[in-house]
Order: sequence, then structure tokens, then C-alpha cells
Amino acid sequence: MNIVDQPAPEVVIEQGILSGKISADGTTFEYVGIPYATLNSSIRFQAPGPPPKWEGIYKAIYEIYECPQYTFLGVIGSEDCLKVNIYVPAFPKAKPHAVMVYIHGGSFILGNGGKLIYGPGFLVQKDVIVVTFNYRLGPLGFLCLRIKEAPGNAGLKDQIAALKWVKENIAAFGGDPDNITVFGESAGATSLSLLLLSEASAGLFNRAIVQSGSAFSNWAINRKPEFVASYLVSKLGYNTTDPKEIYEIFSKMNYKEITSINADTPIDLFFKTQILLLPCIEAKIPGVEPILTDLPYNIITRNPKNIDIIYGITSNEGLIVIAEETDKSIRDRSVRHLLGSDLSFDSENEMIEVANKIHKFYFGEDEISLKKYVNVTNLYSHLYFEMPAILESEYFLQNAKSKVYNYIFDYSGGRNVLKLHSTYWNEPGASHGDDLFYVFKGNLVPYTLFEEDKKVIHFITELWTNFAKYGNPTPDNSELPIKWSPSTKERLKFLYIDSKLRMGPMLNPEAYNLWKHICEKHRNFKI
Repeated sequence: MNIVDQPAPEVVIEQGILSGKISADGTTFEYVGIPYATLNSSIRFQAPGPPPKWEGIYKAIYEIYECPQYTFLGVIGSEDCLKVNIYVPAFPKAKPHAVMVYIHGGSFILGNGGKLIYGPGFLVQKDVIVVTFNYRLGPLGFLCLRIKEAPGNAGLKDQIAALKWVKENIAAFGGDPDNITVFGESAGATSLSLLLLSEASAGLFNRAIVQSGSAFSNWAINRKPEFVASYLVSKLGYNTTDPKEIYEIFSKMNYKEITSINADTPIDLFFKTQILLLPCIEAKIPGVEPILTDLPYNIITRNPKNIDIIYGITSNEGLIVIAEETDKSIRDRSVRHLLGSDLSFDSENEMIEVANKIHKFYFGEDEISLKKYVNVTNLYSHLYFEMPAILESEYFLQNAKSKVYNYIFDYSGGRNVLKLHSTYWNEPGASHGDDLFYVFKGNLVPYTLFEEDKKVIHFITELWTNFAKYGNPTPDNSELPIKWSPSTKERLKFLYIDSKLRMGPMLNPEAYNLWKHICEKHRNFKI
């Protein structure tokens, strides 16, 4: 039967009537490109406006691919990009459906919620509704001047607007507004981790799956947002540190000019990522609802949400970072202290002493170089991804009444796209981002050739959708060959996701002990 582009049932929401289409394989009702909020130049760096209404029937069949972003092709995307995509099982087994809302990654500067990577097929066949969406990126999403005109975190405020839209409208698509799980990877996971701590997200979702990101990572928070903004306009020939003047400069530019500002991260003492624009701690401004007004560590000890969470990493996260390095970039980094900028020290000598201790742990007496790429990869894995996720898990266990599940994705197969794309494809384990291609059936990798890959797809999608449906990744009626036990205050328990599932110990306990001691002693709790 030819059902390609056949209409899906019409849906009535407060904005109006919309129609979708049936997927090519007939399994899914697709409603894509639905506007969940509005933007105009007067609120360009602020929270978005309310969803638009329409007359007649809105054809929700055209994906809006991305918000403005700078690529090797130049600036792509449209400023009219705040769209949501809804994927509903065409042959439901149960109603209302559990809902899974995904926040895409991309270093806060790239990406979209489209089907190129985030195809819903693997998940929808498990009888859940899948939701993806776009949010503002780069300067448009994360310029933070801490003034009313540009308070900061516009991209996170888009995410809140999308979650509010889902909460208010998903019942019309057969979804359960009281059973929403949000999941995300990399910058999407870090966004989710920050939303977990924000009062602005209260009541919008019930569970979270945080994949390879953390509010505790040194790339989660921009601690000097006004300096970053001043640095950006300096690349345009302006010399000012005044937030009002910086805003006036940006307000006279169009979105393509703003997005195309090319500025590398300035070299300082710390071993930071190259991500320049990040979420920030906002000022308290009358009439402006903030996302964050304090650091994550302070919020989680004072007022954590009691939401069950899955935290996880891949077993070789740093491969994605080392793949971008050159001999020159490694030499440039070798002059920095092997520390994140989220730490503080009583003196320069103390900082040097701790940095030397880290250097000795990873490199002994050797210099940092690509000849030691395994060592550099381990440092990246631990500093940027692994230890922040573990430490955040511990904070939640100590301060909230949440169930916390921990996992390590350790499978290397035919769908490990990012590892295969790097020059280190023969290294063991999984790179940062490799797990995505076992969760999503994107158009980038539409086929699954190997039986072992199919097994891993079944494992991870069954775990994720069970958690979304029941709050338990391995409920009593599960057919999976293992029981995933949650971690406790006394001990973290890790599920290793591979061609065989197994519970096991922490991946790198010696590195954990090193970083835990450093973070406990030197964590900077001041804004």
C-alpha cells in the first residue's frame, strides 16, 4: 500500500488545527515544524514570545532544519526556527503514551532536532511519543549581558518554552502530560542538567536521562559572560566592556552578521574546551524569569528536585576531542595548567602544585603531545565528561530523594559514527556521541547491517523507554537479561551497555579519587 506522504489524523490544539503525514514505513504519525514560540528583533536575546495562532489548517509536514549557526558553508538556518516535531505511534498498544522529549547537542553552537540524526523510529516502535525541537544557538542563544535587554540563557529559555508547549499540548496527540521524560546528549545533556536545577522547569517533566553532559563540567557555565561579549565585539573593531553599549552594537546587526562572528577562545591559564558561548548565572532583574541565579553545586545542596535520573557516559569520551587536535594545538595547550576554570586556589603556587600532580598522573615525566594521544584522550574523557557526571550523581544522591541510575556505553560496532569518523577508530570502547546512533534511527545512518548492532539498539531503546513508561529501566515484566540496580549514597552502581549487559564497578577509580579530592578542596562556589 502506498502511504508515503499520506495525511495523518488532524489534531486540534489551542493555536489551531494542524495536519501531519504518515511516515514512509507506515509506523508513525509525523507532525513536524510546529511553532512553539515566537521571536522578533525586539526580544532577540530574551525569552521567546508566546506560540502563534493560525486560521485554517497548519500543514505540519515540513521540517524547519535549524536555528542560525555558523558552518563551513557560512551561516545556515533561519531566525524563525523555534519549531517542535512530534512523532506518534501509528498503531498504539496503549494510551495515553509516555512522552520522550529530546534536547539536541552541538556545543551550544550547532545542531537541530531534525531527522538527519534524530530519527524517531527505534523509539516509536517501543510505543512512546518522541518529541524533538530547535533552540537558539551561539550569540543569539547564549549572549549574556545580565541586563534586561540581554539577560542571558535565551537558548535555555527556548527549551523551557518547548517543554511548556509539550506539557500543554501533548494530550491532543495521545500523550500523557503527566508522564514526560526529557533526555539529551552533550550540550543537550548539560542543558537538561541545568534545567533540573532551575525553578523555571518545575512541573514540566517527570524524569531525565543525561547522556555525556553535566552541570558540574567546567564547560557548563560561562563565569565571565560580560568579558566574552566584550571579546566578541572586539573582533568587530569595538573596544567596550559596557553591557549597554555591547547590546547596542549587536542590536544594529542582523542575525547572519551576529552568527558569523569568528572568535576563538582566548588562551588563558586553564585547560578549557574551545566553547566560547555557554549558559550563565543571571542577574535578578525585575520582570525577567531567570533560568539560573546561582551555581549548580549551590542549588543542588539547597533545593534539588526529587526527579529520577539516568546519568551516563561513553567509555572513551575523549576520542571526539583528540580527533580535532594537531601538534600545534597540543603544544598551545601544554602551556596551560591541566585544570578547569571552575576551581579556585589560595595562590599561584598552590595552583601549579595541583596542576603538576595532574600532569604526573596522566603523563608522568613526559610532555603533552600527540605521541601520548591515549593519555590526552583519557584526560579529556575524565575532565570534561566522566568525573562531572559521577560527581553530579553523588550530589543528587546525597541531597535529593531521587533514584539515580548510572551507565557506561561501551559498545563498538557499525553505528559508532563519531569514532569511525575520527582517526582513532581502532581504539577500544565508544567515543562521545556514539550512543546516539543506537538510540536514534536518523537519515544519516538509515541502515543497520550487523546483528550485534541490532541487539545493542534493542537493549538501549528498551532501557530508555521502560524508564520513560514506568520509571524503572528494567521493571519486573522486562525481558532484558539483567536487573539494573540504582546507585545508592554508599555506592555507585554502573550498567555497562555492550553486546552483553552487565553491572560493574566504576570505570576509572584512580582518576575518580584524584579529581574528587581536587574538586572537594578547590571547587569555586562563588559566582
